[in-house]
Amino acid sequence: MTVVVKPYLFLCGVLGFREKKISLAEGALVKDLLAVLRVQYGLPERISFGRADLVFFDGEHPVGLQILINGASIKQQQGIMTPLRDGMVVALFPPAAGG
Repeated sequence: MTVVVKPYLFLCGVLGFREKKISLAEGALVKDLLAVLRVQYGLPERISFGRADLVFFDGEHPVGLQILINGASIKQQQGIMTPLRDGMVVALFPPAAGG
């Protein structure tokens, strides 16, 4: 199965792409996709910006990373245990602030 991953803001530079089709085994979960992104594409646990650290993960659980599947947050689904299906679009948003 293939999902489309779309990182936003500075995550594009971190991962090295704006949109990528990623192949996963049938029955893969969000946690499986995150493992691929961490190992194969260098998605870090945290990024330092001057005095501040942006923390994305606590172990395998995303804490500062917003993940949407077809526009819906995984928080309203089954979290990292949310099943993925062929053709789904997974958007990754880092923490952001401003006004």
